[in-house]
Amino acid sequence: MNNLFYTRLAIQNLKKNSAVTVPYLLTCIGSVMMYYIISSLTVNPGFARMRGGGSMAFILMLGCVVMAVFSVMFLIYTNSFLVKRRKQEFGLFQVLGMGKKHLARIMAIETLLTAAVSLVSGILLGFLLYRLMKLDISWDFSFVPEAAFACVKLFGVIFLVILFYNIWQVAKARPVEMLAGKQAGEREPKAPWLLAVLGVISLAAGYWIAVSTERTAMIIFAFFIAVLFVIAGTGLLFTAGSVTLLKLLKKNKGYYYQTRHFISVSGMIYRMKQNAAGLSVICLLSTAVLVMLSSTVSLYVGLDDVMRNRFKRDYVVTVYDYSDDTAAKTDGIVESALKDAGETAKGLVSYRYVSFAAVDTGDGYEVREENLADYNSLDYLFFMTLEDYNRISGKNVSLRDDQVMVLADGRRYDRDTFSIFGRRYDVAGLKGQTVEDGMDAMGSVGSLHIVLPNFSQLEEMEKKQAEAYGEAKSRPIYYVAFDAGDGKEGSARLYKDLEERLNGLGLTCRLESAAMERGSFFSLYGGLFFVGLFLGTLFVMATVLIIYYKQISEGYEDKKRFEIMQNVGLSAREIKSAIRSQVLTMFFLPLVTAAVHICFAFPMIARLLALLNLRNVGLFAVSTAGAVLLFAVFYGVIYGVTSKKYYEIVKR
Repeated sequence: MNNLFYTRLAIQNLKKNSAVTVPYLLTCIGSVMMYYIISSLTVNPGFARMRGGGSMAFILMLGCVVMAVFSVMFLIYTNSFLVKRRKQEFGLFQVLGMGKKHLARIMAIETLLTAAVSLVSGILLGFLLYRLMKLDISWDFSFVPEAAFACVKLFGVIFLVILFYNIWQVAKARPVEMLAGKQAGEREPKAPWLLAVLGVISLAAGYWIAVSTERTAMIIFAFFIAVLFVIAGTGLLFTAGSVTLLKLLKKNKGYYYQTRHFISVSGMIYRMKQNAAGLSVICLLSTAVLVMLSSTVSLYVGLDDVMRNRFKRDYVVTVYDYSDDTAAKTDGIVESALKDAGETAKGLVSYRYVSFAAVDTGDGYEVREENLADYNSLDYLFFMTLEDYNRISGKNVSLRDDQVMVLADGRRYDRDTFSIFGRRYDVAGLKGQTVEDGMDAMGSVGSLHIVLPNFSQLEEMEKKQAEAYGEAKSRPIYYVAFDAGDGKEGSARLYKDLEERLNGLGLTCRLESAAMERGSFFSLYGGLFFVGLFLGTLFVMATVLIIYYKQISEGYEDKKRFEIMQNVGLSAREIKSAIRSQVLTMFFLPLVTAAVHICFAFPMIARLLALLNLRNVGLFAVSTAGAVLLFAVFYGVIYGVTSKKYYEIVKR
């Protein structure tokens, strides 16, 4: 027999089993397509040009890892149904004289064909859909070879593992066993208490990380670790917990000995290993959909809140020098630009400060360059003078030379002393609202504003941090912010005039305008909204595929059993009742578990959104509740449709 014969036979086998191979092929194509899009977004240079783009790229990179883990679980799971369905076919080939090495060659060709179609179609569709994202978003949407190569590597390994698994399944079984392969049920599993305990521990660890992580610098990494724990815990608990639940239902004689419950419980308990794997994957997909939809909708709808958090005033001038001469010149530039534009500054704020990172030791703060990597206890400190604080706050606070004020917005500072650079200060005055600065709202670490008694101490603080950090030192800053302009043409003219005048200072300056930056933020958050909806839609499609594939595969497995029961008098109404019981008993469990995941993840996701300047927790809560409700309705519709298909298969 030559290779052409094996190829024709492989193609014929795939066509003959199209009822199960087509959904599997669509699953493979969809997985490749999603991975290509996420990988392409990760390396998109457009993120580098946007505020918060670096964090977003890192989140997407972690998403690639999660997507890779999901693809391995998803494809191996769906393939297990396929190979079990086809065991009878392979057994027949052996009875007719075909050796196992010949079967291995056929399976290798089938896998190669599936891999080729999946990779080519998935990458092509991924690229086309990736291009559709362009719209009005200023990102690069050209073909990304790195993403395509990553797909080939990942899915090449997955298909290789699947091939070895399929060959092993055929090699270990005798022809007689394979002839009855698709009718052979699993042994009734024992309740795996060890797996249940491990699942509870893993899920509890993920939940604990999600609700207890408060250090903003650790939030992205902690989120990734929590996701891995939840994935492991979900898989283990569905495997162990579902068996335990079914056994408890079986012991409940009043529940179990009803026709609809007896059929559904007894049918599911004998194939719970595969059933649990499918349910856990559906749960994780549902959770991913809910997270993406709720967070991206919140960001897009809450754009006004984002702008208010990021820009405390319409115009912000930052000059990297705080000498008296620089401060006077900057004030003069702002005043003359406003006068020429016929505008009046409202709510003008100006002050000098020095900011740098320091490690909280519990008794004070330590400033050393090697400590910058200690994100677990890193804070960003903003130092300003008492004179500036009193002027911009309208207060008349006084401090001794050994006293400071600590302003800790959004966090508590309960100590009576503040120590840094070997000097200890007594904490005096109120501990409350910090001095406004939109940049510290974007920070990935906590921030404290420290009010020093006089300017000489501020200069001393700047010199000491420069000595400690060397080339990594922070520069002193003179900060001016005010409201002015009409938000349109007038703002653009004033912005351009200020920019030209500040360039004449000969110093490093940064000018920001809420009106001028709104377009950039809309591009970023609008893009994230579109990406979230797009990826959410893809995950919904994957959920539909696996639910469909699960119902179809189990329908073919149960067809013979239902035929026997119909022969002994089971009516069509009782079959439908049993199917409904099966759906309500188990298949809505992934949705409920996904909702529980979202509840525990809510605090961590809210803190992640705060990194992107969205601090409207109420809006995020409403978006999350809406996403859960909408997805629950859609989930019910899909299960209704697939349950109907299941019924059509099992009825005579």
